[in-house]
Amino acid sequence: MIVRASIGTLATIGLLNIDIVEKPTTAYILLYSQSGCLGTCMFCSQSMLSTSSKSLVSRVSWPEVDLKVLTRGIKGCDVFERVCIQTVIKEGFKEDVLKIINTLRSEGIGKPVSVSLTPTDKDYLILLKDLGVDYLGIGFDAATPKTFNLVKKPYSWQTYLEFLRDCMDVFGPNKIYIHLIYGLGDNDLEFINAMKYFIGLGVRIALFAFTPVKGTPYESRNKPNIINYRKVQILRYLLTLGYNVDDYIIVNNGNVYLRRELVRNILENIDGYLNVFITSGCPGCNRPFYNESVRGPYYNYPSTNFLRKHISDLMRELRILMDEGGSIR
Repeated sequence: MIVRASIGTLATIGLLNIDIVEKPTTAYILLYSQSGCLGTCMFCSQSMLSTSSKSLVSRVSWPEVDLKVLTRGIKGCDVFERVCIQTVIKEGFKEDVLKIINTLRSEGIGKPVSVSLTPTDKDYLILLKDLGVDYLGIGFDAATPKTFNLVKKPYSWQTYLEFLRDCMDVFGPNKIYIHLIYGLGDNDLEFINAMKYFIGLGVRIALFAFTPVKGTPYESRNKPNIINYRKVQILRYLLTLGYNVDDYIIVNNGNVYLRRELVRNILENIDGYLNVFITSGCPGCNRPFYNESVRGPYYNYPSTNFLRKHISDLMRELRILMDEGGSIR
């Protein structure tokens, strides 16, 4: 069976001879489809609407590899804390996921397994759990039904919500990560309200920044403003800890600002807040340079060690964010 794996995964297990700045702590596997995905997402290189290489997802290259060769490499690598199987919509994709999981187990790989899915039936979710899958990712991507429709996500917003309920019933709420992409067209207040809604349901947020990919309908769109992204990261963190974020924001003419005191506290106690800016996702997921060039700017830092090497950039961004919050008083 042929699958795709991220170049970082392949390099970490020695199947690619390239230098990598930061090793992935999850082994990332993508279902293989020569024609990509039957979905029509406007931002995705795997989409039917995209003319870009089907070896790409976001900024990352995913070469083809034999599944058994890949699994043997994963088995012998202590770097990986988990395996993540990412799906595309194609005929037989559910069976392909099962074959990958069974191959991992037959090779003696006991690492935790996550699956990133589009809507499926509840019986299939039960089967995944019975096979040892412990976390699920659901790519809502857009934060509102309006943007969801504009980016041409497959199925409907309501179908995704019903699927989310099934996932929560089977796996439990804390085992579900909703993928949200900042920069697809939702404004800040809409995005923050979506995070509040999903976290209020008891699920978690895996936060991404939009990356324009050549050959997709959205290739000419701009990447999101990194200062605004820092704001969203901070609010996601507060929501995850159970805070009422309304106490920490000011809404003015439709724009959202963080209260200056909050950002000042983060700046003055930065060592205690580094995890705010680290990649969010399943345990062990660091997705190095998924949204950014290795030269930066860095939307999601893959590790605290990497962040510390670039702490001056983060501090500069936070000072700008603090000034913005103070300027509307």
